[in-house]
This record gives sequence, C-alpha cells and structure tokens, in this order.
Amino acid sequence: MDLPLPARHREGFLREIDNRSSRAGSAAVGIPSPGALGRGVGAPSGTLVFINLVGGVDGLSVVVPHADPAYAIRRPALAISPPGERYGAIDMGRGLGLHPALSPLHAMFGRSDHLALICGVGVPDVHGGDRNHLPSREFLHQGGRDEPDGWATRLLRFEGLGSESVWSFGSAPHAMFDGLATAMVEQVPVVSVGRHFDESPPPIDPRNSHVGTLGGSSIEARWSDASWTAPADRLARGYPEGGLSRSLAATADMIRTDPRLRIVAIDHPGYDTHVDQGDGRAGVLTHKLDRLARALTAFWSDLARTRGTGDGRDPGPVTIILVSEFGRAIDENDSGGTEHGRGGVAIVLGDQVVGGIHGDMPSLADDEVWPVTVDVRRVLADAAASHGFRPWRGGVFQQLPLPNRSLGLLLSP
Repeated sequence: MDLPLPARHREGFLREIDNRSSRAGSAAVGIPSPGALGRGVGAPSGTLVFINLVGGVDGLSVVVPHADPAYAIRRPALAISPPGERYGAIDMGRGLGLHPALSPLHAMFGRSDHLALICGVGVPDVHGGDRNHLPSREFLHQGGRDEPDGWATRLLRFEGLGSESVWSFGSAPHAMFDGLATAMVEQVPVVSVGRHFDESPPPIDPRNSHVGTLGGSSIEARWSDASWTAPADRLARGYPEGGLSRSLAATADMIRTDPRLRIVAIDHPGYDTHVDQGDGRAGVLTHKLDRLARALTAFWSDLARTRGTGDGRDPGPVTIILVSEFGRAIDENDSGGTEHGRGGVAIVLGDQVVGGIHGDMPSLADDEVWPVTVDVRRVLADAAASHGFRPWRGGVFQQLPLPNRSLGLLLSP
C-alpha cells in the first residue's frame, strides 16, 4: 500500500537546524580533518540519540494497517484492534494506527507533528537477505557491508570530531563507534553528570565510568555501564524503571553539562518476539513498547526543564532515532509470535522532525515479509544531516547512492 505524502513531506522528514553556532570544544580535538576545513556552513550542533531496538521490532504492530481486512486474517491472535475498540490502535489516518502502548509518544510528539514513522526501512536485498541478526546488525552499525569501522566513526572523523562528541552505554563502546581511536586526542575526556537539573553536577566517579582501550590505543569512544542517578532520583524525574531509563537519565544530564556531546548510542534489547508477542492488550511487545514510550517521554520532559531558562544549560536541538536490524514476518507463527522479516518501521522524534507516516506499507494480500523500500542508512544520514553533519561526503556511506528525493525522506546534502 503506497502512502501519498503531503507536499511538505517530499522535502524531507527532518527540518534543517540553524547551524550558526560555533563548534564548542573543537580545540580539544587537535588538528581538524580535511573535511572540517572550509565548510561554508555551520558546524554540527545539538545531540542525536540513536536507540537500537535489538532483535527486530515488529513493524505491523507499531504501524497498524487496521483498515485492511487481510491484517486480521493473517494475524488472528496478534492483530491490534482498530481505533475506538478497547486496547485499539491510535488513529493516524488513512486506515493506519499506532500501537496503543505508544500513546505517550503520540501525546507528546504526534499532536505537535514531531513524530515520524518511516515504513519499509531495512537492509536492502542486494546487501544480503538472510534475515539473521548478526549480519543485519553489523550492516546497521557499520553503515554498509564489510566496512572497516562504524558509520558514526567515519562521520565524526570527516568532521574532525572525536571522543568528546560521543557516548554509549553498555559493557564496551558501541559498534557504531568502532575504530574511533584514530580520531582521538591523547587525553582522557572528563564529563560531569548531575543528579538534579538544578544542582551543580559533581564529576563522574572514575570507579563507575570507563574509557575503552581497544587495540592498545590510549582512548576509545566514551562509554559506561554505570547508572549515575539513584533510582529514587529517576523516579522523581518521571522515569520508569529499566536499563533504558537509566541510560536516558544519564544522557539528559550529559546533554545539559557537556555542550560538545553530539551522538549517543543506546541498545534496547528484547524485540526478537518469536513467542508471546501479544496484541494491544498484553504480551512481550506491548510491555517493551510501554517501557520505551514512558522512558522517552520522561527523557524529553527532563530536558524541557532547562529549555529557555537562560542559564547556559539549554540542551539545544535533540533528535531521537529508533531503528532495528530488520522487521518481522507478516504472518504470526504457532507460538504466538512472528519470525524474522525484512522491512519494518523506524521512529524519529524531536523538534526538528516533520511528523506523519512516511514510506510504503506491504501488500498484505501478496507479501510474505515487508519489502525493504527505504535503506536504513538513509534514515541515519537524514538524521545526521539535520544536525549539520555531512553524511553524503567523506565516504561515510560510500556504498549508498545519493538521495532519491522521490522518497520524500531526505534532506539536501
């Protein structure tokens, strides 16, 4: 099912940011890369928060084709009810709806037209269609097949930025930042993180933070598996429990206290729903999406407390990008779940986002899986471009063709 796009959507789902601000902290990087010289445009600004929905999120539960009678036929137990019914989808128009567990996101972003749902996103067939986690995840992190490093590393290197611009959460630096050591300065970056937005933040306890040392290098991407805020503090700020909330609370603190931060990577696992996926009322996916929506709205509200205060802690533009390694099959299986698929849905949130549903829905009468009609790298590149990066240059996505404007998703490079 092709979705007609309003004229304003054909110019890109992310609005350009005014990049007239100077590059904060650029002197800490050392000698800039050739790509950073003579830009002629403003430097990268604000913060991009990339959240990987690990396991393959089911796109037909996120964007619900409730008006298509084949939907309930192919998913007799898993189909989300139509809008207006109990536990029904949130009406998005054109016979499509949003999973009811995502209602907090719709209330905060959708009504102000800053929630974008991009349909048919995935790894293109020409780059391997085996539907296995590892190769699909490597493609997502590397920004292509058989790349020597992470796509974010190439982006930062081209802009002359380094470890002071990134952070990731987990037991090691995120794979998006593989190979970042070549762009680093020979000193350990320092970040201050505060528990409360209205307090002067103390420095991070070095016992609870880490700097990777891959390949004998003195510095890698900044990363941590620590939770810097106490549970009671997170609850007071509106965050639900869970690892994603811990990472987002720390991210909000860093955005307020470190103006150099440009890219954050977070993994949110648990979307490989072969069993007990559920419908809009209950099930594994409903639980995951509920935690996801509540954590994201708490994060945005947390940042909003310091916007426009005039005290120098305004976080600037922030965009949240949620992607997965693939989607899931159209038919449900015998275990109350879905098998691995191809295309799916990416979600983008923020002040700069042109909201609505973009891209193509599958043919529920003919398709086994959702075809990939939007290369996942285009979503990554559009998000980066909206913050002043130049992803179409410097070999960042060298295997990706130049933007096809007819998709209605891309910014001018």
